[in-house]
Amino acid sequence: MVSLYSVNLEISQEATMEILIQAKKSAADPQMKTYAQAKLEKLARHFDHILQARMELGTEKNKSLETMKVAELTVHVTGRTGNILKAVQSAEHMNEAVDLVVDKMDRQIRQHKEKLKDHRRSKPAAAIGKTASEAASTPVRSNGVARIKRFKMRPMSEDLAREEMEQLGHAFFLFLNEDSQELNLLYRRHDGSLGLLEADLS
Repeated sequence: MVSLYSVNLEISQEATMEILIQAKKSAADPQMKTYAQAKLEKLARHFDHILQARMELGTEKNKSLETMKVAELTVHVTGRTGNILKAVQSAEHMNEAVDLVVDKMDRQIRQHKEKLKDHRRSKPAAAIGKTASEAASTPVRSNGVARIKRFKMRPMSEDLAREEMEQLGHAFFLFLNEDSQELNLLYRRHDGSLGLLEADLS
């Protein structure tokens, strides 16, 4: 049996964060829900662009067959089409798991906020980069290629690649998949959904 608790937190006159706490029967302690809600509300102090914070509380057995308390947190933040941040933590006691997962999410939100700042700062520089006359004088290769961009490939997850693509406002994003260590191309399809191309170098 699963219970669901929901509350809307007014962050400002323009913004509201929806808090959802889903708990399995063994973890559905009303005091724990109140504790989790208070922790989630603190996330808004660092970033007021959170649309929804959803925490799932439950239990699982580890390799030693000990029952561990698990807290899984999913946060939706504003973006071009919305961004999703996820974190999972387990501990011997549920309040410890809640503390750990909120701290982990807090770090992710701070990183996300910094990325947004860096992206905004880089936009003017990119716009200034070349004047129209300089662009016109760029030599065009015989095959029609007029511009070449080089960038360092660093391993990343599919979720992070999607986030980067959304922040850049691009229709595609080439990245090195941290799981497969292969080149992947994430792209937006005509219906708005995402597609993923995996390079087979064998």
